[in-house]
Amino acid sequence: MIPAPTQPPPTRVAPPPATPEEQAQTAPAKVALTPARRRAGQSPVALAIKAVLRPIFKLLYYVIRWIRSHKLATLLAILLILASVFATNYLFAGQTPLGASSSSTVQQSVQNNAQISPDVQNWLLALRSGDLNTMLSIQKSMSASTRPPDSALYVLQFSEKYAQVKWTGITVTSINKAPDGMLDMFIEVDMSSTSTSTSTTTGTSNSIVLWHFTTTPTGQIFLIDYVSGRTA
Repeated sequence: MIPAPTQPPPTRVAPPPATPEEQAQTAPAKVALTPARRRAGQSPVALAIKAVLRPIFKLLYYVIRWIRSHKLATLLAILLILASVFATNYLFAGQTPLGASSSSTVQQSVQNNAQISPDVQNWLLALRSGDLNTMLSIQKSMSASTRPPDSALYVLQFSEKYAQVKWTGITVTSINKAPDGMLDMFIEVDMSSTSTSTSTTTGTSNSIVLWHFTTTPTGQIFLIDYVSGRTA
C-alpha cells in the first residue's frame, strides 16, 4: 500500500495591529479618587468653640451630680440666696422685689387725683423725674407779671434723678377758691433718702416738702411757690 501524502499544517494569520482608536476603547477606564472632605465639626472655628464650651458643660455636669446627691444642702443654699436678695433690696430700696414700685404708685396717685389739674400733675411728675425741659414748657403759660419759679434749683434739690431721694407720696392738703375763680392749692410731697455714715451704717430719713399752686379756672398754672421743707 502506498501511504497517503501528509498535508502541511494550516498557517495562522496574525491579526492586524489595533488602531489608536481601538486601543483607547479597549483600555480600562481610570477611576478618579475624590479627596475626603473635612467635616464641619473639624474646622478650626468649631474646635475652638468646643474647647471653650467643653469645660463649662463638664462643670454643669458635676454641679448637677452634686445637687442630686446633696438635695438638703442645695435647698438651704437657695433659701439663703433668696433671703439675701430680699434683705438687700428692702434695705436699699425700701421694698421687696415683688412689691409694687413706689415711683409707679406715686405717679398713679397723682394722675388719678381729680383735684389736681393736668398742668400741675405734669409739673410735679417732671420735677420728680428731673425733666427740666417739661417743667419750663409748662411754665410758659404762667403770667409774665408773676415771679417764675427757680425750676433748675428745684430739680437739683428734689428730683429723684439728681437729689438721690425717693418720692413716697403726694397729698393735697387744702384747696381754696378765690372770688375771681383762681384756685389756691397746697400739695405735700413725702420723700425718703438713704444716708451712709462713716461707720458704713445706712439710715433712712424722711422729709416733707410743701408746694403752693395757683391755677386759673381752666387749670393752667398761674403761680408756683415753694413753701417749706422739713424732716419728718
